[in-house]
Amino acid sequence: MPVVTAQRLTKIYSSSEGATATQALCGLSLEVEGGEFVGVMGPSGSGKTTLLNILATLDTPTSGSVEISGVSPAKLHGDQLALFRRRKLGFVFQDFNLLNTLSVRDNIALPLALDNMKAKEIHRRIEEVAARLGIVHILDKRTYEISGGEQQRVAIARGIVHRPAILLADEPTGNLDSKASREVMQAFADLNSTDAATILVVTHDPFVASFCRRIVFIKDGKVFSELRRGADNRQAFFQKILDSLSVLGGEYGDAASLRV
Repeated sequence: MPVVTAQRLTKIYSSSEGATATQALCGLSLEVEGGEFVGVMGPSGSGKTTLLNILATLDTPTSGSVEISGVSPAKLHGDQLALFRRRKLGFVFQDFNLLNTLSVRDNIALPLALDNMKAKEIHRRIEEVAARLGIVHILDKRTYEISGGEQQRVAIARGIVHRPAILLADEPTGNLDSKASREVMQAFADLNSTDAATILVVTHDPFVASFCRRIVFIKDGKVFSELRRGADNRQAFFQKILDSLSVLGGEYGDAASLRV
């Protein structure tokens, strides 16, 4: 059973009187199986951010449906939706969204504390996920005392510590240099291969996408094509992504090819 099933999603944004409405998604369908590591790519305005926001339950489609772990978020409201989002979804954003007033440990603990988990179990889970991401040595530091790459790994830890059904990442390396970007994406890849974490990453960067196992390309609010990594190594997959992007059109950073 897929973790995510999106069927015939359409999203139309109303505009001011007299202006034309904007259609961000046009009948888009997508499935993500448990244990998949999926990248979503497309030119600016293709609808990829709208798709992510709908999957994250931060926005609702004009028509169509979404199910996550067999549950339709559209049928949940208020506290039910908040609880579903907190337990079933993990988030990693470009801007980290960490709280500077808290230690790294307390930032990671937030989803568990909000769920009133016992302190002993919170400690065990934090130590486990910190070891997995190589951040045990910074657990008692403040977020402003660590590097950008470390901050993003802390954000990943916070995003997976409650064991969500799917981890959603929006341009997770957008504020990082090349070395930190590689470390963060390798952390995602390790979580997927070792723990079978289900991950969906929205990105414009072919370097980031090359760590995924499947890429969904969207254009004009529709699925344009798909690419699976299969037995390819990452470098070969990276080249296939570039070839697909050249067909898709749009602007993509030339510098990405230097980071493989």
